[in-house]
Amino acid sequence: MMSNVTKSGRVENMKYREITKDEINRITEKSLPREKAFFTIMRQSGLPPHRIKQLKIGDVEEILDPNTPIPCKISILHESPNFIGEEAIKYLKRYLGTRTRRENLTGESLLFTIRNDPNKEINTKSVSRAFKLAMKKARTGKPSELKLYSLKDFYRENAKNYQKELSNDSRPKDDEFYRELYKEEAMPFLEIELLTPIHQLETQNKELTQRLTEIEDKLLPKIPETEPPPEYWEQMEKEIEEHERYEKWLKEHPEEQKRLEEQQQEREKENEEWLEEHPEEVKQVEEQIDAQAEQDEKFYTEHLEDTVKELTNKLKELADIIEEHRKTQRKHAKQ
Repeated sequence: MMSNVTKSGRVENMKYREITKDEINRITEKSLPREKAFFTIMRQSGLPPHRIKQLKIGDVEEILDPNTPIPCKISILHESPNFIGEEAIKYLKRYLGTRTRRENLTGESLLFTIRNDPNKEINTKSVSRAFKLAMKKARTGKPSELKLYSLKDFYRENAKNYQKELSNDSRPKDDEFYRELYKEEAMPFLEIELLTPIHQLETQNKELTQRLTEIEDKLLPKIPETEPPPEYWEQMEKEIEEHERYEKWLKEHPEEQKRLEEQQQEREKENEEWLEEHPEEVKQVEEQIDAQAEQDEKFYTEHLEDTVKELTNKLKELADIIEEHRKTQRKHAKQ
């Protein structure tokens, strides 16, 4: 609520209504990368603009790392850790990506800056004006109905259970406790974006990249070890017992063992003689074996190459679509 002075000098109270999820998404869509990140951090952390503008990159947990944890912790001196979800992380990474082309970002770099000077904090008045402008472009209603702080109100309304648990003094208070609490009690209500085609493509892109790095495991999965049924072990025990009885019998009858050895030697001699007397048949069998081995190897290689090619082409198509979408966004942002 705010006070409004009329021409007659009478003070009237002006009430702002609650902002809807759809309005937030439409406003975010019509905003530039910097404001997208700022707005989303505000609605997912509940931090006021003057706090956000003071943040440094090092205050946001591993935000420059490819594997930033989700939820991501924002550290502010003398305060319990604040967190942001996947949507805020995504927009913040995109915004910082626009700055890495011209800046050497470190932990001491300001998280949000004015566009022409990386050493100056962002002006919160300009952020508020950008919010109103995005409202106008998104046609979300009268500018007097909503304000930048509506995003903070949205957080307060949708993270009630989380904030209630924070005030529970009987619970332990460490970073991981807060992280899990935010993940369970706040994040499901603060992640509000619809799964748009671009988000789906980025998810598929990530999944396909992972598949490419694990392609051989995907094509040749390891056969899981399974425990044989009891009958199997019973049969094995019977065969072992029979073999042991037979071995014992042979030791007790050496003449029979000698006969069997001579019989085996005779068979091996006959095989060697047949191989020598039939070189054409031997060659034919060897060629068949080699041909089959070559065919099996060729089939496997072609299958592997086709799979890799298919995944690579999909990745390229997705990358092209994403880049085209980003070009369109940049074009709209300049207009």
